[in-house]
Amino acid sequence: MGYRAENLLRLFKAAAPTLLGIFGVIILALPVRLFEGAIPTPIIPLVIVFFWSIYGPNYLPALSVFLIGLLQDLLTGGPLGLWAGVYLVAQFVVMSQRSYFMGREQKVVWLGFALVAAGASVILWLVMSLMSGVLLPAGALLFQMLATVMIYPLFGVAFGELHRRVLVEV
Repeated sequence: MGYRAENLLRLFKAAAPTLLGIFGVIILALPVRLFEGAIPTPIIPLVIVFFWSIYGPNYLPALSVFLIGLLQDLLTGGPLGLWAGVYLVAQFVVMSQRSYFMGREQKVVWLGFALVAAGASVILWLVMSLMSGVLLPAGALLFQMLATVMIYPLFGVAFGELHRRVLVEV
């Protein structure tokens, strides 16, 4: 493999999780709803931040996480910095527990993701309630986080294969 090809491959490896996060935000912002809106769109960027904070923290630095969250705020019309803050908090919590998650069964990692998603829900609900001056109903947010938790195993397997076959082996 030539020098240029090696550099392009190295660049792809470094940018892959960030590009996945951006793609996840775009999917989240699209006006397409699952089953005609019966199931909320999962928050795929949260899955990406969680997974890569455990299995490839060097591939998803805090700046990338911040930019993914900022893009989500811009595309979804949320308060500027809210999702960026939520994702950075999630990344910090996950990375602080990274040694615990490494080598654990996927059921344990999935439970960890469920706890992180619950924490993200609480932060989002509190901030939005404080900004509106009333306690907002949390049902829709909890349903969206439940959908996100339910899809984690699918993305976990896919990202695991990407990590194993492309980012580590190549």
